[in-house]
Amino acid sequence: MVLGTVTDAPALVGPRSHIALERLAAQALTVRDFVAAFKYADRRCRVGPPPAAHCFVLRAEANWKLGRGEAALADLTEALLVDPSDVGANRRMLAWATDARRRVAAANLIGRDDNPAILRAAVAELRRAGDRHWAACSVFDNHATGWVAWTKATTVEASLATEDGTLTSLLEPNSFHPLASMDVQATAFLVRRPPSRTPQTLTLKCDGEIFQIRRLAPNLSPPARARARAHPSARPRSRTSVPTVIVPVYRDVQATIDCFESLVKAKASGGSGRNPFHILAIDDASPEVELRRYLQGLAAANTIDLVVNAVNLGFVGAINRALKEVRTGDVVLLNSDTIAPPGFVDRLATVARSAPNIGTVTPLSNNGDIFSFPIPNEANPMPSYEQILEIDRVAGSASAGDAIDVPSGIGFCLYVTRACLDAVGGLSETFDRGYLEDVDLCLRARAKGFRNVCAPSVYVGHHGSKSFQHEKRSLVLRNLGVLDQRFPSYRKECHAFEIADPLRPARAALERALPWSSEPSVLIVGNQRSCAAVAEELAHHLRQHGERAILLLRERDVLHLRAAGGTSPQAIHLRLGTEAATIDAADILARLRAKRVEIVDPNPMPHLIDLMRKLNLPLNFWLIKASLGEAAVSLPDETPLLVPSKAAKAFAQARWPKRNVILRDWPTRSLNLPPLSGSHKSLVIVPSAPSPASLRTMRRLADCLQRQEPSRSIVIAGTTCDDDRLMSYPNVFMTGAVVADQLGDVLAPHDPGWLLTDFEEPIFGHPLIETAKRALRPVAYRDWSSGSSNPREGDLAIPANVDEAGLVDAVVDWVGRS
Repeated sequence: MVLGTVTDAPALVGPRSHIALERLAAQALTVRDFVAAFKYADRRCRVGPPPAAHCFVLRAEANWKLGRGEAALADLTEALLVDPSDVGANRRMLAWATDARRRVAAANLIGRDDNPAILRAAVAELRRAGDRHWAACSVFDNHATGWVAWTKATTVEASLATEDGTLTSLLEPNSFHPLASMDVQATAFLVRRPPSRTPQTLTLKCDGEIFQIRRLAPNLSPPARARARAHPSARPRSRTSVPTVIVPVYRDVQATIDCFESLVKAKASGGSGRNPFHILAIDDASPEVELRRYLQGLAAANTIDLVVNAVNLGFVGAINRALKEVRTGDVVLLNSDTIAPPGFVDRLATVARSAPNIGTVTPLSNNGDIFSFPIPNEANPMPSYEQILEIDRVAGSASAGDAIDVPSGIGFCLYVTRACLDAVGGLSETFDRGYLEDVDLCLRARAKGFRNVCAPSVYVGHHGSKSFQHEKRSLVLRNLGVLDQRFPSYRKECHAFEIADPLRPARAALERALPWSSEPSVLIVGNQRSCAAVAEELAHHLRQHGERAILLLRERDVLHLRAAGGTSPQAIHLRLGTEAATIDAADILARLRAKRVEIVDPNPMPHLIDLMRKLNLPLNFWLIKASLGEAAVSLPDETPLLVPSKAAKAFAQARWPKRNVILRDWPTRSLNLPPLSGSHKSLVIVPSAPSPASLRTMRRLADCLQRQEPSRSIVIAGTTCDDDRLMSYPNVFMTGAVVADQLGDVLAPHDPGWLLTDFEEPIFGHPLIETAKRALRPVAYRDWSSGSSNPREGDLAIPANVDEAGLVDAVVDWVGRS
C-alpha cells in the first residue's frame, strides 16, 4: 500500500482492521511520517467499532504536526467528549490550547497524571485561575495514598471517617516533593484503612476548608443474606404505606428550589386531608448557605423531612442513608434538578401496581436518555413549569396506565417498590459518585425476577448534569467498567433496544395529543434509502432561510415524520392505503400547516400525492434522480419540474423536451484544498452511495491504474458495499464515512491531484457530489447534460453513454496526461 514510509502495512481488512489502523498510525508518528499517520488515524475515526478517545488523539497529533492546529484541537475536543479523563488528550489540550480549555484540561490531569512536569504545568495553569490547593488519591483495600499541593495554608490534614470514628493526620510540607517550589508546598500522604463492611470517607482540608472528599467502598464483603427471597409474583404488595420521595441535595440553589416548590405543589394537589407522599431531603453537606437555610425552613414548617450529612457522602451514600430512614413503603429517587408535576407519584404507583413483578418505574422526560421526549437519547430543552404541566397532563390521557418494559430505569426519577428494595437492598457502594448506580440496582432487580418499566403517562422535567457538569462523562465511563463486569450483555441489550425503539409509539401518541406549532411549514417528501442526504440538505437550506421544514421520509410503505430542528413531530409514522389511514394522515398534514410540498423522492407514494392534491397543497417536483415516477410524469406539461443545477436542467430538457423546467437556487459549498505538496498526487473518488455497480467500476479502475502507474494511489472518500475487497488492493485507501462539510479536511493530507465523482447514475443536488465538483482541482464526471454544459479547464466531462470500460480508460488517460 503506497502510504509514505510505513510500507509494512498488513491487509487492512477483516474484523480486527481497526486495531491495525491504530497501530499503523502510531508507527507512522514514530517515524515522523505524519501524512500516513493522519490517513490511518482518520480512517480509524470513521469506521467501526466506535473510536475510543485515543483514536482521536492519534489524528490530533498528526494534524498538529502537519500544521493544522484548529483541526488538531477539534480532534482533542472530540476525544474528550468520548472520555474527558483521557490523559493523552488532556496533556495535548493543556499544551496546545490558548483558551478556557486549558484550565479544564489541567483540572482533568490533576489526580490522573503521574508525570511531575505535566502536573507542575497543570498546577501553574490552575493557580492562574485562582485555585489554591490540589490533590490526587488512589484507593486500595488496606490504605489510601496520594499527594497534596497547596499555597497560603498553615495546616493541611487528611481524615478518614469510619464506622468507629475519625482518624486525622496533619500533613507537613516536603520541600523535596516533585511538585514543591518557591510558591507551592507539597507532600505525599498514606492513610491506613481499617477493615469495614460500610463505606469510609476520606476528607482533605486546608486551613479547615474542605477541598476534596472521597467516598471509599467497603473493603470487606457484606454478610450473606439470611435467606433467599421468593419470586416477587408470590408476594402480595402492601398498599397501606405512603411512598416517600427521596431528594439528595448538594449544589445549585435555584434548580433545587424549583424542584422542591414543584414537589410541594404536587403534594398539596392531593386534596384536603390526603397525604399522597412524604418528601425526604438529604442535605449532603451542601457548601451553599442559601440552600441549607432553604431546606431548614421547609423542615421547620413540617413541609419536608430533612436529614443532614456532616460530610458529603455522594449520591450513593446519601440515598443509602435515606433508605435506612425509610423502612416501609415504596420510594421515588428524584434528582434535585427536576420539576415534578402534580399526581406524578400516584400515577407511577398505579403503573407499579399494575403487575406484581414490576420493580421500578421511570417516567418520560426532556432529558432522560432512552426516556427523553421528543428525541430519545438527547438532552431536549428544559420546558417551563407550565409546559411541563401541559405535557404531563396530555401524557396522562394519551398513555394512562401503560407499562413498557425497558432494560433498566434511570435515577433522575425512579419509582422503586418496597418488594424490590427488600429483595435487592440499596445502591451499590462500589460505584463512583453520580452515575449508573441506578442502572445497577435495576439490573440486580431484574436478576431477581422484577421488571423495569417506563410509565409514558408521566412526564418529569430534568435539567441534567447540574451537580457534576463536565465531569459527567468521566464518571459514566469509570462506572461503566464496573457495570460491564457485572452485566456484560447490558450494552448490547441497550443497543438492540434503541434500534427497536419500543417507546416510539408512546412518544408518537403524546406528540399527536399535544398542540403543534402554528408556524407554517414546508413538507419535504423523500426516500430514506435513496435520497435522504438530498432531503436533509434541502431542509437545512430552508431553515437557513427562516422556514420550518418537516421531513416525510419513506421507508418501504411507512412515512417517518420528523421536524428539522428538533421540535415535534419526531416519532409519528404514517401508513397509507386504507380509508382509516388516509383520514389519519389528512389530519396530521392539516396540523402541520403546510404551505407547500417539496418532493425529492423520484417515485413518491401515489396515495400520498393524491391526498396532498385533495388538501390543495402546492406540489413542487424536483429532479433528483434520472427516473421520475408516474406522479411526476403524468403532470401537465405546464406544471414546472424544479432542478437544482444547470446539468440537471439540461438533462431534464433533453429527456422531457415539453416539460417546463425551472432552475432553482440550491445550497452550495466550496471545497478548499491546500496547494499540492509533492509529486505523489492521488486520484480521489467520491461515490454518492454504496452500490454494486460503483464497486465494480472502482475495482476495474484500481486494476487498470495499478498496471499502468503502480505508484499512483487511489483514495475513496466514503464507504462502499464491500470496503474490505477494495482495501485489499495495494494502491487503494478508503477514508470511511464522510459528509460534505468534512470533505476538505479529510482529503487535504492525501494530496489529491484529481477527483472522480458523479459517475454512477444521474443524481442531482447530492451534497457530497456537488461539493466534490466544486473542488479547485481537475474533476472527472459523467456529463448528464449531453454536452450542453461547458466543463472547466482541466475537467473531464465523460459522455453519459460511455460504458464502464470506456469510463475507466478515459479516467486513466486523463490522469496520465496531467
